[in-house]
Amino acid sequence: MRVAFAEYRRAVRCERRSRLGPLGRCRRPLLGQCQYCAQGFCDAHGNRLDDGQEICTGKRCEQKRLDVAAHLVFKAEAAERNAAGACGLPNCSAAPSVDCDRCGLKFCAPHASQVMTSVVRGAEREAEVLTLCRHCRERLALWQDD
Repeated sequence: MRVAFAEYRRAVRCERRSRLGPLGRCRRPLLGQCQYCAQGFCDAHGNRLDDGQEICTGKRCEQKRLDVAAHLVFKAEAAERNAAGACGLPNCSAAPSVDCDRCGLKFCAPHASQVMTSVVRGAEREAEVLTLCRHCRERLALWQDD
């Protein structure tokens, strides 16, 4: 199956929806371009964070920002558990036997499973089976293509 992908383009004005409904766009001067949805935003529709991130006020983009922060905390804690010879998930002292294909950490067999996903290679979308920990599997819905 061939899938067409839109080429990334640099925004020049705010592209967030205005009060005019689904067809109306804000069009105010550009403050930044969202790192998650690639829409341009003005000072009313997004923020440039101190660490350089540019994120619009879209609900899904805000969810992604919060998810990344939580994921980084999870990875640090799971790495500590792995260093102690335990499964990466909290409250599990079983010996890890499986590597997660997403986060790269180690988990016991009950806390990892194979999941069919679709990946993009070049301009092609292909099915792929990944071994994911419970944490990474729960994150899939937020990060899959709209």
